[in-house]
Amino acid sequence: MAIQFLVKETMQLMENLSATEIDGLTGDDALYAGVQLLGYYEKGDTPAPIIYYVNNEETRLDDGGSIVTVGTTKLVHSFETIIDVRYFGLRSGLGYINDPQLVNNIFINNAGKCILFDYDTDFTMDMGTYWDNGTIKVVSNTNIIINGVIRHRPSTNSNASMFLVRNAVNVSFDGIGKLIGYKHKRPVLGLNLYYKHFNRFNGVYQLGDYVTINSFGYKVIQLGQMDKDPNATSTSAIGAIFMLGTPSNSSEEIKFMKLELIEKNLGEWGHGIYIFSSSNVSISGLTLSEFWGDGSTVGGEEDQGNDKPSEVVKYKNVQFVDNRRQGISLVNCRTIEVDHCVFSQTYGTLPMAGIDIEPNPDKDNKIKVGKVVDVKITNSIFTDNYQALAMFNPFKLETSRIDNIYLENNEMRGNLISNLVVTRAGKVTVEGLRSYPTKVGNYSGDISVCAASFDMGNSYIESDANYSTVQTNLHAINLGNTFADLSLMKRFGISDSELRGLNGSSQNFLNLPFACPDLEIKFKHARVIDVGTCTIATGGTVTQLKSLSFENCYFKGYAGYLGSKTIAMEKLNYINNTFDLTSRPNVVNESLINIPVNCQVSNIVGNTFNGLELVGIQSDNSLITVRNTGAGVRANILQNTFKNIGKVSSPIIETFGGNSTPTFVIDSNSFIDCYVNNYFRVNRSNHGFHFIAKNLFTRASAEDAINILGSAFATGFRLFINMNVLQLAANKNIISPLLYSGNIVLQANTVNHLFRYKNEDVLGNATDLIKGVVNQTAVTPNSALPPGATYGQSEVQGILSELRDLKAKLRAAGILAK
Repeated sequence: MAIQFLVKETMQLMENLSATEIDGLTGDDALYAGVQLLGYYEKGDTPAPIIYYVNNEETRLDDGGSIVTVGTTKLVHSFETIIDVRYFGLRSGLGYINDPQLVNNIFINNAGKCILFDYDTDFTMDMGTYWDNGTIKVVSNTNIIINGVIRHRPSTNSNASMFLVRNAVNVSFDGIGKLIGYKHKRPVLGLNLYYKHFNRFNGVYQLGDYVTINSFGYKVIQLGQMDKDPNATSTSAIGAIFMLGTPSNSSEEIKFMKLELIEKNLGEWGHGIYIFSSSNVSISGLTLSEFWGDGSTVGGEEDQGNDKPSEVVKYKNVQFVDNRRQGISLVNCRTIEVDHCVFSQTYGTLPMAGIDIEPNPDKDNKIKVGKVVDVKITNSIFTDNYQALAMFNPFKLETSRIDNIYLENNEMRGNLISNLVVTRAGKVTVEGLRSYPTKVGNYSGDISVCAASFDMGNSYIESDANYSTVQTNLHAINLGNTFADLSLMKRFGISDSELRGLNGSSQNFLNLPFACPDLEIKFKHARVIDVGTCTIATGGTVTQLKSLSFENCYFKGYAGYLGSKTIAMEKLNYINNTFDLTSRPNVVNESLINIPVNCQVSNIVGNTFNGLELVGIQSDNSLITVRNTGAGVRANILQNTFKNIGKVSSPIIETFGGNSTPTFVIDSNSFIDCYVNNYFRVNRSNHGFHFIAKNLFTRASAEDAINILGSAFATGFRLFINMNVLQLAANKNIISPLLYSGNIVLQANTVNHLFRYKNEDVLGNATDLIKGVVNQTAVTPNSALPPGATYGQSEVQGILSELRDLKAKLRAAGILAK
């Protein structure tokens, strides 16, 4: 039996064994037990020597590593569980370019084995020309361990991915290594130069630099300001000049940067790990950076009649850094988990999001049926991206295309224009989000939502109106529907969360730009601090919103409701909220709570309004304005506490009726130390029923004369005042003197008065037209004689004198008109 091995230093030497050496390996009297290989290209360039044995019964093909054919002899090495790629000819070091086919050879005969890119290795791969051509094609039941570095060779090819997992199952990528694309080493066509990536917000460029954004390459031909991006299209001509600003006249052109278009169709693919129509795939511990397209993409066959999404894909502890299009794109897949990942510096070609959830639209006359459903993104950080997380469904009203998305305990900080954008999704749930101000701001807001059902809880949303660019109407949260999505949104809820603004009295914490007739908005246990206003869509006579509700919320630095005063909705609720008015911004001609005209039922119940009201003396600027109109419409202002409201000309509560009969109930409220000219005001042709009952008015010190109820040209209303308690320091009127004059009084109907008071009278003097305060009459003795059987002149005269005395005293008391 042979006990020695034929030793060869390189694979080439082993592949060129002499006939004598082959004879020494075969036969019953073989001289050698096998071949010991000391390296692949040179001695010692593999982790350790390995032994090959002759096995001429082997039927599998030569793969250049585990099976090597020499003439008619097959030399076989059986790798146990882990295969270092250097045994198959990959060379580590920046001076070597590797063919991905060398890795693909491993998969030919080694399914189910672990493929190892070991520590302290650095492999440069010469990828192919298309996403499924010239890439590393991973097969089923494979574990790839990457502890070193794998680089994509600088290339003008814009499509090739590094790893392709297609129609495979049970694939995993593990390790602490890095996959690096060629984002910063994309050669300029025909030149030995690389493109920079254009960023008008914080890019620094020199004259003659070459820059790329989206699928276009440009040359910088004039330096200057950058107020906009170049807007080249597929029809733009090479050599076209783009000015990055809009001068007011020709002399201002020198102020702006100019770019010359030199190249088109630069593409947006070239991904790190592309998962296509595969299942049970996991990626953990790696860093995927600088890819021309995405760090990773998950999709699948999506044509009608040929739908095969990827399923059960997991990312854990993965860093996606400085990729050009996305960190991750989810296109056609289900059951996706992303946990403890980092997404940063995504910039180069739109959408430029840390994660983009976006089914493909119909294309080339093919109907696409792709969906992204059951996605869970947890414990991850999104920072310094153009967008943090975006969801875009191109199919209007088909909310099943993006559905059941769950976000928990994620942080979004320092992103450029948006943190969370949801467009035409089904159900989206957010828990524990920490969202910090974007750098530039955009009209859609840091968080923009258009979803059938959106719930956010236990989150912190911070926005900043002080952006570097001139923006207005900025929003912390924007319900970003369009005219095509009016019936899509059904539910939007925020609970146990805080919305905080910086430098933002003109910000909206919530903005609804278009009508949503089926939408119910509910804030519960939320804190709204220094975020300015709430704006609801421009309304009409049709239903624009189903309901808007704030329950157990805290508001500070909040100016109030802006937007349409005629929006129609079924219900508006402010229940058990606290409004700290000590730092309320000054917003002209707007109320803190503005109940629009076409609101069917409004409930302002159990709220506390506290602090000096700083809004100046302005018209139409009461604290609560009720604009209800129409029969059956009802506004309930019940059990609220108004405390320390500062002196303004406008009342605390003002009602506007219409030509029909709405009902206004102001009941069981407390007004404590409120220094206002009028507590209530009935305004402009108000024909409604007003019930003002069981309210408490108390004030420790005297101020200017006030009226509990004032009037601004009100006519035809009905007023019921009952069981109010007044503890005021000076004589006040419960009803403005205006109500006592002319036709206004004639059309008023004040009935059923019953007042209790501490110090002074609370009604004006009674008149022949208006009920009011009267005095007790003086004593009127009986002066007439007792009646007899007949009446004499003296007896009649006594009765007449007594009657006249009584009438005089009734007039003096104010009971009988003078």
